[in-house]
Amino acid sequence: MPASLLKNQPAAAAPAILIIGPYAAKWFSERQPEQEDEPISWIVVPEAEALPEIVKRMRKKKHRLYAFFPFFPDGEETDAQALAKIAAWRLYEQEALPCVLGLYARLSHESQAGQAKWSGKFDLRKVGETTLARELAKLLAVSEPLSCHSIYRYAMTDALRLWLESSGIAKALQALFSGSSLRLSAVLLADNGNGFTRHGAWAQWLQQKFGLCPGLSPGVMLPSLPDVIDPGVPYQPDRQRSGFSWRWLPVCAALLLAMLLIGSTWFEAKNIAAATRTLADFRQTEETQLQKKRAVYQRLRDQKQQLLYCRDAWFSRLWRFSRCGEMAARVSDALQNYNPSPVFMASGSVALFARGSATLGPDSSKNLAWLLPLMQNNAQTTFAIVGHSDNTGSPEANYQLSIRRAKAVRDWLVSHANVPPDKLVIKGMGDSLPVASNQTGEGRERNRRVEIIPLADATNKTGEP
Repeated sequence: MPASLLKNQPAAAAPAILIIGPYAAKWFSERQPEQEDEPISWIVVPEAEALPEIVKRMRKKKHRLYAFFPFFPDGEETDAQALAKIAAWRLYEQEALPCVLGLYARLSHESQAGQAKWSGKFDLRKVGETTLARELAKLLAVSEPLSCHSIYRYAMTDALRLWLESSGIAKALQALFSGSSLRLSAVLLADNGNGFTRHGAWAQWLQQKFGLCPGLSPGVMLPSLPDVIDPGVPYQPDRQRSGFSWRWLPVCAALLLAMLLIGSTWFEAKNIAAATRTLADFRQTEETQLQKKRAVYQRLRDQKQQLLYCRDAWFSRLWRFSRCGEMAARVSDALQNYNPSPVFMASGSVALFARGSATLGPDSSKNLAWLLPLMQNNAQTTFAIVGHSDNTGSPEANYQLSIRRAKAVRDWLVSHANVPPDKLVIKGMGDSLPVASNQTGEGRERNRRVEIIPLADATNKTGEP
């Protein structure tokens, strides 16, 4: 692989590093054009379409070409925006070009006079193709002198890896290097201890999942570039430096654990408080407030998923006293036991049908009319129309009669309220759910009824289409 990447690049030619990617022009535009007397030239490529022409021009000058792809996890507000920016650079398909990926993030509070602490150097002799997963694993395997900063940096680097994988960005970056002429040769990590001026997709993920949030910088600080290993000097791995006093290790470990405990406790308390408020709101909302009831129901379902994540998160398993599981069980019980009350029930003095009949009576339109504004104002709600009967006659006959009555009410609503038929689900219960005794005429009259019930969501729909 190295031979194919470096073909047509004379060994004596001056190296040139092309700064590419969606953040090249924004953050590195202050780089001056290449100078003939500089041993190494850094050239900013403003957009993907300009890359082939710049490569052609630099090759004519006999430069040995390399690429540097800076990526900022907090460069965009959302994961989707970051993915779109990466996809825009899958256009260049010419001669293979070795590329180093640079990840810029605040991973510790270690400040170096405005400069980032790099995980390594840009080694121009390392041109063999690698994978992003392999390089991320190497970043976690690098052993630097122990300190409070290095322990914190290790934990945050692992969190960064998790975000890259869960957001799909790691997959998108790997597809970029596998599906274009760019060939990933290394991954460097820049720990910007001074922070950035705003939070983006990664910081929001950190806060949501772990209750941690990187600090912000009071002012804009331009990102630095990694040191480059002189191509004329044989590559040698960095030697380990000593200097950390082991007596500080328990203090650093305790500090890190304390920070994780505070963050996870805050995250847990936030989720439990939100679910508690929503559960109370759900129980207090009247059934006739259909839109609000449905919105609160959906919010409660979403918060149940957050509680389950909190229960199963690694920090909850570490502390072993998470209350998220208990709260998730309460929310689950409320959702499973929720049976919407009817917004309409016709029986007794407001009966819609004569005994043994499924034809709407003469006063039915008057009794059903008040449902029209309710249906029209809740066009997104699905309603179940449930027919019931007394126990006069056989169970099968009563069942068929209850279905025909539910159909009659549905057809009336479709024609008078302009309600789509798929929003009205019919169901016949026959004589299986009496509300009064069938031993008296009054009780049988109450059991011959039709109920209209709002469904919380489409998954609750049952009965005939």
